[in-house]
Amino acid sequence: MTKVNEKGDLDLKKKTQKGLNTVEGVYVPTLLTILGVIMYLRLGWVVGNVGLWGTFLIIALAHIITISTTLSMSSMLTNIQIGAGGAYAIITRSLGMEMGGAIGIPLYLSQAISVAFYITGFSELWVAFFPSHSIRWVGVIAWILLTCLSIISARFAFRVQYLILAAVFLSIISFMTGPTLNTGEMVLTGEMKDGSFWMTFAVFFPAVTGVLTGATMSGDLENPRKSIIRGTLAAVITGLVIYILLAIWFARQAPQELLLSDYMVILKLARVKFLIVAGVMGAVLSSALSTLVSSPRTLAALAENRVIPLWKIFSKKNKKGEPLYAILVSSMISLFVILLGNLDSLAELLTMFFLTTYLMINVVVLIEQGTGLTSFRPTMAMSIFVPLVGSIGCFSVMLLINPLFTGITILIVSMIYSLLKRKNLISPWGDVRSSIFVAITEWAAQRIMRATYHPRLWKPAIAIPVETPEDFRRISRFARNLVYRSGRLYYMTVYSEIVMDEKHKNQIEDALKPLTDEGVFVQKVFVRSDDFTSMLVRALQCFENSFLPPNTVLLTVSEDNKKREKMKELLDSLRYSKISLMCLWLHPKYNLGSEKSINIWLREKSPNNDLAVLSALKLAGNYDAQLTLCRVIENDRGKNKVEEDLLLFIEEARLPSNTKTKVVSGSFYDLLQEERADLTILGMPMNYEEMIHLIDMAPGSILFVGSDGMESLFA
Repeated sequence: MTKVNEKGDLDLKKKTQKGLNTVEGVYVPTLLTILGVIMYLRLGWVVGNVGLWGTFLIIALAHIITISTTLSMSSMLTNIQIGAGGAYAIITRSLGMEMGGAIGIPLYLSQAISVAFYITGFSELWVAFFPSHSIRWVGVIAWILLTCLSIISARFAFRVQYLILAAVFLSIISFMTGPTLNTGEMVLTGEMKDGSFWMTFAVFFPAVTGVLTGATMSGDLENPRKSIIRGTLAAVITGLVIYILLAIWFARQAPQELLLSDYMVILKLARVKFLIVAGVMGAVLSSALSTLVSSPRTLAALAENRVIPLWKIFSKKNKKGEPLYAILVSSMISLFVILLGNLDSLAELLTMFFLTTYLMINVVVLIEQGTGLTSFRPTMAMSIFVPLVGSIGCFSVMLLINPLFTGITILIVSMIYSLLKRKNLISPWGDVRSSIFVAITEWAAQRIMRATYHPRLWKPAIAIPVETPEDFRRISRFARNLVYRSGRLYYMTVYSEIVMDEKHKNQIEDALKPLTDEGVFVQKVFVRSDDFTSMLVRALQCFENSFLPPNTVLLTVSEDNKKREKMKELLDSLRYSKISLMCLWLHPKYNLGSEKSINIWLREKSPNNDLAVLSALKLAGNYDAQLTLCRVIENDRGKNKVEEDLLLFIEEARLPSNTKTKVVSGSFYDLLQEERADLTILGMPMNYEEMIHLIDMAPGSILFVGSDGMESLFA
């Protein structure tokens, strides 16, 4: 039971005593993962192929990426309270459960399968010295021993690594005190006979990909924030110094031909060969053990967040705090891979998953720091250049190692993200994904507000004032087809209570849901007021100088006389505002009919023509309706000329090729009744009474448009 001391602070002494410290939990396992097979069996070949100067450049480039990632991870750790899961926890807390899972699941599988590769490497080395032994049985026995160590206790498993670390350092001493086989000059340059510089870099880079080993143990550390930072940085710097020293020694002690032809040249350069063998085997076993201990922690963290199936089972821990079922499953995966045999191609794909994790850690810091969030206040602050270099470096290395597997990795991560997105996972910590779009929006808003508006930029941004959600439902299909896909819709209403009733809010959400489900941009504008008319005018005035304001108000003409009087007041208030107007009359019997025909009545040089045709284009495109341009003339003498003008209008306005024209002479009112259509579009009359007169005589639905001059059909 947690106690409270005299100062009122929680007494965590008993709890923290159970955690691993910095050295055993982070520094040793991370360092042993870095000082692995590449150091013993490939560093000499790297020196022989590209020379000492080229090796220095490779080591420097690799460590720039590694150190950048470590610093990025450290920055995040000083900004958040990390839980179990290491890198997975960092990504989840910043980019959400879906992205955390999309990276965490492949990372876990990579960790579990990596155990098999380490054990297989150990088995091959063992059989090289004991040819009579079965490589498969050696692997199985090693697997059994390591699994038992990981089940007994993470602390015990990591303390075994002190012995392995001692063996590794003794092997390095043996190498650096051994005989020289080089009678000539140091190997300073290489001819790259066995591969290009970047291919050699790809061979070396896996040597420095163990920086997350300690971070994965975050849930078992006494003080994860301090331990991961100090232990990982110390291990990376120690590894850097050792690789530089060994590279110099290889270039000094062996001729170039021997470095290129013999991967085991380190044995010939050692004073005591047994110490080299012990160091190689110990390093490989250590990497397998640390990964076998850490991979179940990633699985358990995924389970605790309910990201994976059977999460109740994999999240369970025994009395010692070990995720027993996660350990068993991870061990069985590694055993299965051991029995499969050679998986060299898969090894490259697994390296991609590790690099993707490093890439995302850098991206997380880049986003957090770049978007200027107040919540990002790491005590270990650094230049944004650090995560930028790490991000570019990780992605570049992925492409250099294997472009095909890079594409496969991105595809797999995307597929997992898509599947997890459907589960509607809720993150208790919140995430910063929306801040990316906010930052982009703010950047765009600043430039848009400074830019000069041009009518060619017009797209429908329709404000729809309604008193009830039911009023909106009656025109929701029309509104949808007027703005879909690229337009915007502003739902505007008033409420008289101090706080809007939840039931009212839910009704509005239900009315808007069909549009939001289709991805329509919908913004809700709620104003507390008893006066619907004055509310709309004031709200639109507030929008006038804002970012992405509505450019058109859509009103509906009611059959109720009282509502018609209110609408007249509203139109009078809006007529001189800087916004276009639309008034929709839906025929009580026919509504919009079959939605297959739209007639646009154009007057010569009318300021409303552009808005009428642009609105018709949006509606016709979504309805798949036939457009007809109609013109009234006094007599038939000028009919041919008007028809030619309309055809030219269609061409210059780039209207659909099947757009029809109709030029008729006579009384406009009579012709309006004769030319039936599912929707008729007219210019807004100057007086309200004229509009009501046209409505009363029309055989179908009508849309009246009044332009503010901010649209252009010919731009």
